[in-house]
Order: sequence, then structure tokens, then C-alpha cells
Amino acid sequence: MSLDREDDPDARTYEFADFTLLKRMTLYLLKYRRSFLGVVILTAVNISVTIYAPFILQHAIDVDFAGGNVSALLVTSLFYVALLSVTWVTAYGQEYLMAVMGQGAVYDIRQDLYDQLQRMGEDFYDQSSSGRVISRITNDVDRMSELLGGELISTFAQIFIVFGIGVVIFTVDFTLALASLSIVPILLLTTVYFRKRLREAYRSTRKTISSVTANYAESISGAKVTKSFARERISAERFRELNKADYDANVQAGGSQAMFFPVIRLISGMGIAVILFVGGMLYLGGSATLGTIVLFVQFNDRFFRPILTIANFYTSVQSAFAGAERVFTIIDQEPVVVDSPDARPIGEIEGHIHFDNVTFGYREGPLVLEDFDLEIPAGQSIALVGDTGAGKTTVVSLLNRFYDVKRGSGAVRIDGIDIRDVTQKSLHSNIGLVLQDPFLFQGTIKDNVKYARPDATDEEILHATEVIGARRIFESLDEGFDTKVGERGGRLSEGERQLVSFARALLADPKILVLDEATSSIDVYTEHAIQKGMKALLEGRTSIVIAHRLSTIVNADRIVVIEKGKIVESGRHADLMAKEGKYFSLYELQIRPRAMRSAT
Repeated sequence: MSLDREDDPDARTYEFADFTLLKRMTLYLLKYRRSFLGVVILTAVNISVTIYAPFILQHAIDVDFAGGNVSALLVTSLFYVALLSVTWVTAYGQEYLMAVMGQGAVYDIRQDLYDQLQRMGEDFYDQSSSGRVISRITNDVDRMSELLGGELISTFAQIFIVFGIGVVIFTVDFTLALASLSIVPILLLTTVYFRKRLREAYRSTRKTISSVTANYAESISGAKVTKSFARERISAERFRELNKADYDANVQAGGSQAMFFPVIRLISGMGIAVILFVGGMLYLGGSATLGTIVLFVQFNDRFFRPILTIANFYTSVQSAFAGAERVFTIIDQEPVVVDSPDARPIGEIEGHIHFDNVTFGYREGPLVLEDFDLEIPAGQSIALVGDTGAGKTTVVSLLNRFYDVKRGSGAVRIDGIDIRDVTQKSLHSNIGLVLQDPFLFQGTIKDNVKYARPDATDEEILHATEVIGARRIFESLDEGFDTKVGERGGRLSEGERQLVSFARALLADPKILVLDEATSSIDVYTEHAIQKGMKALLEGRTSIVIAHRLSTIVNADRIVVIEKGKIVESGRHADLMAKEGKYFSLYELQIRPRAMRSAT
């Protein structure tokens, strides 16, 4: 599944029914059963007090005031304060436990999503930009957070309050109850109208701030390019347009919000006016008491406030459902490459590799490898060369099981074992991979070298860098091995980053080592510095080296030339040069211009 498509932040794909999404989110909440039970109890108490409290006022007015009993009035007043205290305590406990439950659910969802992303294969990331993936684990989970953090339970509580008050007021006075509810249709229509406007307004703000953020990130990443082409003014103008669009969208949303609540308060006030008028007529006619009128005024506020909460719930729940769909779609997605049910650890290996008549293509695209047969004895160092797109990187991707060869289309074997029959973890622990663009994590040089073996000692780290000729280079930096590498290793040169990845691979001490164009970004000085370490790095290991810089692989035990997914030549450097075939052409094309430049 690809995530790389422009999508509305609130768009629904309806891959899941609403009930299914609600059930799955609720199941995350129910993991915290004690908190859930506590919320249910506290909510029940809070609802009961909310509905009962107005009757205390009615009693004070109709009984205590009329009877002139000061002691009784004091008791009633203290009882009312006690009820308010109970409301405060239950509301606090309710909100706290809902926060514990909600944030726990969000934590679990985000962790499940992250764990799933760790399981996903290269095919998933090939089709999905990092920005979209990050959006799933941040923005989409955050949309669920509001709902899970209390709004879901709170809304159900408000429904019970509305239902309870609706039943109670009809038992007190049928005529006043009808009068109180007469403006409910007006309130609902107004709420629906404004919520639609607000939903569109805030959807617009999410789109505009997304554009601002994307432009910001792009501008920072491409700052050097912007400066080199003197595009600062044009870039600033573009950002100003996006920023102004975000400003306008937020002002419009603020205007709608500013109008919504005063209108609702006006309608609520109209409800009180109706109660006062109808209640006053009944009072004058002797069919209602003053306390009853006050009771209905109190219920008016308690009745309409939950209706607003319930009306707002629809908008937030749709946004949460949109985020939940995106999250659960990934969580439910089965990775293309998975361990078979009877997979076993590969154990200790010698490193004999055999691509046994492998035929492979990416998805529905053309075949990249066709009847590809390559055998690499344990301990042998081979180099794969060929034009871009010949299939070199595909070979090492299949060896690492980043993709799987379909059954019946050949097999990749290590020591005669089909790698599809072993666990991925045990396979990867035996293969060291150094990429063309080495990835470094935030931290120091030492931290990044130790990533291969967290339990490695300082002596082992120094030895690894010594072997590849990098120790002196690292020690010459201002803070030596404690130098902070910055984001993605940005504080180091390309060559220094690559040396860190070399040391990391060596420290892991794998039986099989893959260098995927690992020296293409290293300058000539750094290349010379590591030449003496390359022999030690490859010694005793089965190694596959992919290199565009052919000067780095002339000493390989065997050079394999690939063209359109097939092996066209194989042998040592001298033998291939003598044949004057494909390898000879590639070598001459690369080396002769360099020699001519050196001569001039």
C-alpha cells in the first residue's frame, strides 16, 4: 500500500465501518479496566448529582423560604455545598482517569503502529515517503487522541444526562417540560449549520498549515540550492503566499467560532425566557410554584449544555475515524516478507552463497533478474559491476530478504539452506550491509559505531576503526570519538560518515559483508586511507562489493558483470581486461578520462 497521495486530512476511505472503528478504539480503552470501571462509577455519581441538585434549590424556595425556618435553610444550603463538592471530586476523578485511559490507549496505538512499521518490508517504504509515514504516527494518532482522551466517554455521559433530565422534567410539570423543549429544534438546526461551517473552516486551516509546514521543511532542506540559484526572494514570496492563506483561513475559522457560541447562548436565553413566561403564567394561575420555575431554569442550562457537546461530537468523531482508518489500515497490513510458520534460526554459517536460477521483478514491473545463477564460495570476495539498472542492488536486496523470490522462481541459499526457511533476525545477524548513503543516528561517533554491538568495549571500537584506517581521522576531530554527528550525520563529511558505517559493519563481525556502492561518496584522500583496511575488512568473510568506482575492486577475487539481469562476464580483473568485453568498456570509459585529467 502506498501512502504517497494527496489526501484530505478528514477524508474517509470507508475501508472500515464506523462501528468497527469505534469498537477497535474502545477495545484499546478497555485494556485499562480498573480505570474504566472507576470512570463508570464516578460518571454515574456525577450524573445523579447533576440531575438531583436543582431539586435542592426548589426545596429551599418552596419549603424553607415559605416556612421561614432558618435552621432548615442552613442545612439545605450546606447540603447543596456538599453536593457541589461531590460534583467537583467526581469530575476531577473522572477527568483524571479518562486521561489515564485515553493516553494509555494512544500510547498503545502509537506503539502498535511503530512496531508494525518496523515489520514492514522495503516494498512498503519504496512506495511511501517518510513524511507520509510520520504523519500516520503523529497527526493521525493525534486525531484519535481527543476522542480517546475523554470525549468518547464524556459524550455518552452527556447522552444519559439529556435523557435523564428529559424524563425527570416531565414527571415534575408536563406543560413546563414542553415549553422548555420547544426551542430544541431551533438549537439543533443552528448547531448543525454552524458545525458544518466550522468543520469546513477548520479543515481548511489544517490544509493550509500542512502546506506551510511542508514548505518550511523543504526550504530548510534545500537552503543551499536556494542560495546557489539566488532564489531567496522568490522562495520568500512563495512562503508569504502560503502563510497568508493560512492566516486568512484561521481568521475565517475564528470568525465562525466567535459567532457560534454567542448565538447558542442567545438561543439558550430564549429557552429561559419561554420558561419564565410560561412558568409565570402558571405561577399566577396557581398551578406552579416559584421553586418549580427555578428548577426548570436550572434544568435548562443542564439540558442544553450536553446537547452542544453531543453536536460537536459528530465532527470530532469523523476526524478521529479518518485518522483511525489510516492507522488501522497499516496495522492490519501483512508485510510482504514474513517468517514462515516453521522458520528456524540459521545458526552458525560458513558463508557459501548460491543464487539458484533466480527470476525476480518488482510488483507488476518487468523482470529485473531472469534465470540468474551465481555461486559464491565461502570466504570469496566478488564485485558486481554493470550499468545503472542492471540488477546489482536487487541481488543484495534478495540476499538480505528485503524482498522474497517467489516459490518456483528459483531460490537464494546460504550454505545450501533456502533463506526463506530461516528467521529474518538470524539471517540479518550474519550479514553486514554498508550502503552508498550511510545513515547515522543522533549521538556521537562512538554511539554510531556501537550501534552494531551495544556491548562493545572502547578497545573493540578503537580496534575496528584502526583496521579500516579511520582511527586517526576520528581522533583528529575536535572532540574525537565523542564528536556529535548531528542529524543524519550532517556534521561529518561524506567520507567520515562512510567510515563510521565501515567501522560499524566491522564491529558486528558478520560472516557475509555487502558493500553497496559504499565507496562512491568517498573522496580520493579518504579512499586511499581505507585501502589498507579493506583487505582486513573483507578477510575471512564472503563479501559482495557493488562499485561504480572500478578502481576500488580491481583486487577482488572475482568480478561479475551484470547486464539486464543476467551475468555476461565473470573473472578476475586482468582476465576480463584481456577479453576486451563489457567490463573492459566500462573500465576504459571510467579510467581513461581520469588518467587524461591527471596528465593535464
